[in-house]
Order: sequence, then C-alpha cells, then structure tokens
Amino acid sequence: MEWRHTNSPVRVKAKRTISTCKVMATVFWDRHGVLLVEFMQQGTIINAAAYCATLTKLRRAIQNKRRGLLKSGVLLLHDNARPHSAINTQNLIRSFG
Repeated sequence: MEWRHTNSPVRVKAKRTISTCKVMATVFWDRHGVLLVEFMQQGTIINAAAYCATLTKLRRAIQNKRRGLLKSGVLLLHDNARPHSAINTQNLIRSFG
C-alpha cells in the first residue's frame, strides 16, 4: 500500500489476459543466424513424417540463405528421440548427401 496525496491520479493496473493456446516453434540456426522458424498448429504431433517434412524445408532454407553450404557439408545435431532416429528420417538425411 502506498500513501498518496488526495489529488494525485489513481494508478491504473494492467489487465492480464490468459493465453488461449500454446504454440510450438521449431528453430534451426547456424553461426550466422536463423535459418528456419516453423510454427506448429495446435495439436500437431511430431512424428517421423512431420520431422522429415521439416528437414526438407530446412534443406530448402539452407539452399536459399547459405549458398554453397550444402556442398561443403552440414552437421545436424539432434537427439535420439523416435522421430529423429526413425528409418525414414535416416534415409532422408542420407539422401541429402
């Protein structure tokens, strides 16, 4: 509680709004900056097919933003979660070269 003069204006409180939904973002970057930001729709499950689609978008982003980087080699660091270690994902990464 604060002591205020009777003529001082009333302090206005900011109204809080509760967020209606959560948004998941996947971000890929290198030492020069952000390569790809992908926002997932609410309720989307990350499985091998969705991860492969994201990797395809990442490859296109690397081709557009960092010309020549794919020829020199790209090192992708990811954990051993099921979508990352699925056979479809491994085959797609091998096909990228």
